[in-house]
Amino acid sequence: MIPDRFAAGVACFLLGILVAGCSSPTGPAVDREAEKRKSFTREELPGPQWQEVEIVLPAYPREEDLVEVEISGPKTFAFLVDTNSVSVGDDGVVRYSLIARSPAGAENVSFEGMRCEMNEYKAYAFGSKDRTWSRVSGDSWLPIRDQRTNNHRFALARYYFCPYSVPQSSSEKAVAALKHGLPHPSGR
Repeated sequence: MIPDRFAAGVACFLLGILVAGCSSPTGPAVDREAEKRKSFTREELPGPQWQEVEIVLPAYPREEDLVEVEISGPKTFAFLVDTNSVSVGDDGVVRYSLIARSPAGAENVSFEGMRCEMNEYKAYAFGSKDRTWSRVSGDSWLPIRDQRTNNHRFALARYYFCPYSVPQSSSEKAVAALKHGLPHPSGR
């Protein structure tokens, strides 16, 4: 008799595990990627807190200082960076002026920063028609995503300013990477 009860108990136990493993959660959906990003933010790590340096807006971009950003995939704009505005801050942020130019010649001008370690960017200011800057209010960093079209920020981060999620060691190296263009599959 004991062996039958033991076998029945083991069967019930295993059935309970099987049923529990097959049941679906009843709580709200969880964004696992957001949870991972939140759990690995530098601000929550022990030790000194990350502090952004004070931002000084650069001179407004001049045509002769622009280099077009080579990107892969479709694009509806030409993206150009003002080489005189590129800087690598003590805070690890690469800052630059970016011009998005439509085929008809319309332009959007911005001064932005990339936080390489966190794969984030933010705009500090936008250009006006009178060639002056208008500062952006707010302080939010946004994720850099690999997009289907107009993938300029992803290309800037991956190939030019933040290879391997590490900022270039100097503005000269960042500008040299821009002028060199996208790496080719042949390993050019």
